[in-house]
Amino acid sequence: MAHLDGRSPAKARARALELLDAVGLAPQAGRRPHQLSGGQRQRVNVARALMNDPTVLLVDEPTSALDHERGAAVVDLITRLTHRQATATVLVTHDRTHLTAVDQIAEVHDGRLRLP
Repeated sequence: MAHLDGRSPAKARARALELLDAVGLAPQAGRRPHQLSGGQRQRVNVARALMNDPTVLLVDEPTSALDHERGAAVVDLITRLTHRQATATVLVTHDRTHLTAVDQIAEVHDGRLRLP
């Protein structure tokens, strides 16, 4: 929980609402997960991952359950928010169309890490 890092519950709630607004979901703040679409749940996951202002964010296949358009929007969202917060991000994906959103690429091929 966010208040475990020393934030008061009120400050944690304010930060959560700020992030929900950043991902375009402030109006859905009171909804339960089953009331959200798959794309909305993915955006909530992005907000939740950034809640405690991490210095490094590990993102594994964030677009796997989304169509191409929504997947591109989620990768763009991750890129924008992590740049704004100066968060280093490691993005793991099989979708090569998202490679334009990254600064450096490393590939795993036949079990070996390659830096092209």
